[in-house]
Amino acid sequence: MKKSVFIAITIAFLTGLWLFSGLFTSDKNQTSQETLSNDDLEVGDKLVEVRVRNLTAEMMVDDITVTGRTRSSRKVDMKTEIDGQVVKILVEKGASVKKGDVLAILDVKARAARVREAEELLTQRQIQYNAAKELEEKGFNSRVRLAEARAQIELARASLKSARIELADTNIKAPFDGVINNQYIEIGDFVSKGQDIFRIVDLDPLEITGFVTEKNIMQLHVGAKTNISLTNGTEIEGELSYIASAADEKTRTFEIEISVPNEGYLLKEGLTAEITVPLEQQKAYKISPSVLALLDDGSVGVKILNENDVVQFLSITLLKDTPEYLWVSGLPDTIRLITVGQEFVIEGQAVKSISADGAGLL
Repeated sequence: MKKSVFIAITIAFLTGLWLFSGLFTSDKNQTSQETLSNDDLEVGDKLVEVRVRNLTAEMMVDDITVTGRTRSSRKVDMKTEIDGQVVKILVEKGASVKKGDVLAILDVKARAARVREAEELLTQRQIQYNAAKELEEKGFNSRVRLAEARAQIELARASLKSARIELADTNIKAPFDGVINNQYIEIGDFVSKGQDIFRIVDLDPLEITGFVTEKNIMQLHVGAKTNISLTNGTEIEGELSYIASAADEKTRTFEIEISVPNEGYLLKEGLTAEITVPLEQQKAYKISPSVLALLDDGSVGVKILNENDVVQFLSITLLKDTPEYLWVSGLPDTIRLITVGQEFVIEGQAVKSISADGAGLL
């Protein structure tokens, strides 16, 4: 029993002695740390080591992908210029036509007769004018009568011109190269002036329309080369030909148009497309997400070293992020980026730098 008491007393004594000695050691260490100056921190083996990579800004090539749809560059519902009966239809729906091709013919009988009448009237007016002029020269006619005859001949010429135009309008011609997409008439139909007869679409070039958000619209420029992937697997190239100047009121997005050559009209209207559009290049840095630093005020940036190996914090602008790397801007053209150890140093602290070797982000 006495032995047990002795052991307990001994353990308590040793424990108290250890705690008592630790108090003085702690006070001594604290005093020692408080007396360290900035010069002491800069002594060789006292400096924190960080890994540094020398970087130069490079031109970042980025792009966006938007969903779009193909459409014809022009689409016109052709209308008749005159009344008449359809006597011939020379094309079928779906046919490819060239500008000036005759698509249909209206009855010409009445128009041809009017041309002949106008020609005869002009001949008559010409004879009357010549006679009036001869009499006026001999003094048997007044200048007023000659002026009236001249006016009559001009009216006859205008009438003949109008009659010839109407005769020509009996041949209905294609206004541009394209495809007959719809036919609204049949042989024997009587059409009135202004009536729809054909719909013709221009598929070369083909247009592909899409919509871009306001975040990216300022980074686009007309003339940029684009890549398009259609739902049927077709891969084609095009050129950005139009950027809307105003956003859509409902979606707040901006319409863009891509022009694509389509010789032979192999590509059709109404296909869904994925459009990849390049953005304007800008200077940026490609860095690892792990090198980012966050200040107490919420500022996000990176830590770099100046020429004296003193830490500096610089805020950044995030341009693009992926799981493997970030593209950031807002930094000088060249930097000494701390890639390892930045979490153990603060701005204004002198450190020992170790240069990173080889390729990589760290």
